[in-house]
Parts: sequence; structure tokens; C-alpha cells
Amino acid sequence: MSVAFHELQVSAVIRETTECTSFELRVPAPLEEAFRYRAGQHLTLELPWERFKLTRCYSLSSSPDLGETLKIGVKRVAGGRISNWLNDNLKAGDSIMASVPEGRFVLDPNTRSGAPLFLFAAGSGITPIIALLKSALATTKRAIILLYANQDEGSVIYGPEVRQLAAAHQGRLAVHLHFDSTNGYLEQSDVRKLLHHSDIAEFYICGPEPFMELVEKALEEAGVHEELIYIERFVSPVDPDRARPDGVDEASLESPGRFSLWLDGRSRTVPYVKGKTLLECAQDAGLQPAHSCESGYCGSCMAHVNTGKVYMRTHEALSDRDIARGVALLCQSLPASSEPLELDCDSTSFRAASAVKSSYSKRASRFAALGVFAFMIAGTLILRLVD
Repeated sequence: MSVAFHELQVSAVIRETTECTSFELRVPAPLEEAFRYRAGQHLTLELPWERFKLTRCYSLSSSPDLGETLKIGVKRVAGGRISNWLNDNLKAGDSIMASVPEGRFVLDPNTRSGAPLFLFAAGSGITPIIALLKSALATTKRAIILLYANQDEGSVIYGPEVRQLAAAHQGRLAVHLHFDSTNGYLEQSDVRKLLHHSDIAEFYICGPEPFMELVEKALEEAGVHEELIYIERFVSPVDPDRARPDGVDEASLESPGRFSLWLDGRSRTVPYVKGKTLLECAQDAGLQPAHSCESGYCGSCMAHVNTGKVYMRTHEALSDRDIARGVALLCQSLPASSEPLELDCDSTSFRAASAVKSSYSKRASRFAALGVFAFMIAGTLILRLVD
């Protein structure tokens, strides 16, 4: 079952920087319910390219909690086919094909309002981060720190909006802008010195892979539990004319006749059909695990392999650490042995932090909140140049 794409109209084109453009999209009335979304989610776009149809994921920078028009940000990529075409050609009044919003890089609705929120972005990674920031400011009373790294001041995306939010929420929101051109490359010490209340805070990270690895390493060394860390990892898919077979003979892979899938708190038994992906089999069985691009690069269909083995055709959306922990992409996975196979879609929300947060009492949370706000109010809003 392939991803369904719907026609949306471009209502506005906003040049954010010389390398990045935002596109506001008008959703037809009959599709408004289907296109309801949460801050931090993304759209998958489908565009014709020569004899192919190519897909790309772009994060939404708009906040549904503010009633904002659906908006994506697209930054040019050197040699990129779609990002450059969109920046050069897409204009107001044009139509574009998009899937419904998807993604797990969202605020946890069960997080208590006293838990501080740390947002780490670099480059175009600010796109989902600013959506999370706006929604958190609008719907919670959480203290928030944003670290936003860029090459120089001219490459800051949504700069005026970030500064306006900082000015409007003094004492609650602290913004740190890091410019490599003036401050050198970001280091782990730059991250660590911002941290406080890291036993109850939540941490969201989006940006280029080296940046995310640096921040994640700094948090790890600071003792932050991995279930309090949320990471958005996007890479461009390998287009059909650039794909390289890895030499694996899929027909030779052993497989069980069925597999187990934990979904929405229940274990389901799913028949396995040779040659189909685990996602396709689940869909054939009437199940709808989260998914979006179906090309292995958005990460929406992540699941944990509890037992058994899988072979992934591609796994660009996963880090080596994800794979070592047993995370797999349903849209790219086939069984790789005849032993019982069990996967858990619910354990990869990703990361829900429920186990950690449940260990703190409401009283402790309120006490932490008072401490955080005292800390924030005592300081001066910092607008620092870091990248």
C-alpha cells in the first residue's frame, strides 16, 4: 500500500535566507481533517523528475496551536535535485503533491509543565524546532532554552521570528545563537554549560549529523537519560537512478510464516508474505503503523526488534547507535531468519521518557519548576552569537 498524495496549493513564498525558502500551503476544505498535525511533524512531497517520481520530507515550521497556515522550510542542498528546484521554481499559485503530516518528533503531552525544555538546532534543523518552540510557549508554562547554531548571521533561518519570541517571553525563554564564523565550531562544553535540571528536562535535537552527534554526546556525558532525548534525523533518499544494489539475495533470506507486532498497546499476529516488507504485511492485515516516506529516510516507521532478525534494504534515517539498540524501519525490513520475530512500534515514540518521568512525584515536579523559573528570572535573556 503506497503513500497517498494530495494536491495542495502554494499560497505564499517567503525567502528566509539566500539558501532557504518557506512555502505556505493551502489545504482544500475536504482535506482539512486529514491534514491536522502536531508541532514537529513533517510532510512528504512527491515531484516528477525526468522518468521518475521523487519524494522528499520537509518539516513543518508552523504551529497548529497558533492557527498558523501550514508551512514548510526548504534549504538548498549542494547537488540536490528537489531542494534546488523548489527554491528556484515553486511560486504562489502553484500546486504540489503532499502526503498527510507524519512524524514522532513532537512534544510529549504527558510531560508535566514543570519540566524544562531544551531545544538544539543547527541550520535548517530549526524548522521543526521553531514549531515545537511556538507550541510549547503557547500551551505550557515550561522554561525553555534554545541553542541555534549556524555558519554566520546571514544563514540564520527564521531569525526575526526567533528574536520576537525571545523578546515576548523574557524570563522564560533564553535564546543562544552560535556562529562558527565568529566563535569557532560548537563544542561539547558549549552545550554542557547550558544544562540544568537535566534529570527532569527534555531535550530535542535537529540538524546536520555531526551537530546532533556532538549534542547527544554532551548530554550523555552529562548523565542525561536517553529516554529524555528526542532526535529528528532526515537524509535524502537514494533516487532510483542512483541506487546501488548491496548484493543481498532477498529470495535466500529465511523467514517465519508470521510475526508479532506491538501496536497501540496490543500485540498483533501478522502473516508474513515472502518478498514483502513488514510494513506491507502489517497493512495487508488491516493495521496502520506510523509511516510516511516508505523510502527509509524519514524514520516515521521505526520499531524495536524484540526477538528475531531483520534485513533492511536501506536505513539512512537511523544512526549506528539506533541500529545497535535494535531499531528497524518497517518500510525497509524483511525477516532474515526463521526464528520467531517480534517488533514493538510503541517503544519507539521516540523516546517517550515515560519510564523516567513517572519516577518523579508531582510535588517534586512543582519544586523543580519553582527552581527553574527562579533560575530563569534571575538571569538576563541571552542572545549570544555562536555558529
